[in-house]
Amino acid sequence: MAAPARFVKLTAEQDESLRELETSPGINAKVRLRASLIRLNGAGWSAPKLARHFGRSLQSVHNDLNRFEQMGVAGLSDGKAPGNKPSITAEIAAFLETKLAEDRVWNSTLLGNAVREQFSVTLGREAIRVTLLELGYRWKRTRYAPGKQADPEV
Repeated sequence: MAAPARFVKLTAEQDESLRELETSPGINAKVRLRASLIRLNGAGWSAPKLARHFGRSLQSVHNDLNRFEQMGVAGLSDGKAPGNKPSITAEIAAFLETKLAEDRVWNSTLLGNAVREQFSVTLGREAIRVTLLELGYRWKRTRYAPGKQADPEV
């Protein structure tokens, strides 16, 4: 026995927002495709017909319908990929801030060496640079300047 056809019921506001997503050139192509799929399903197209029309599997059509029913229009966009865990923890960031508070000149290579000695974690110059920018630090080129007024007799 075949499963009954599945259709989403769209309000006028949902249909209008889906239409805007569908026709906006700046929106990701996957999101536009999913918006079209949802609108056509709301207009009476069955899941197998949508799968054939868009060249997608039946399961992916049902996944899109499920995400729309659970999260609404926000469910049409892809989620954020998990990625690797951050290599710079809050403890390392606090350590960097204490090092920068010292009365000496630091660069990203020296900070990387200090982190490696303290935490046994190897961080690249770019990772440290980006972290310092996130912490609100900016860099200036160092220059030699006298620490006090020059003696006029010398």
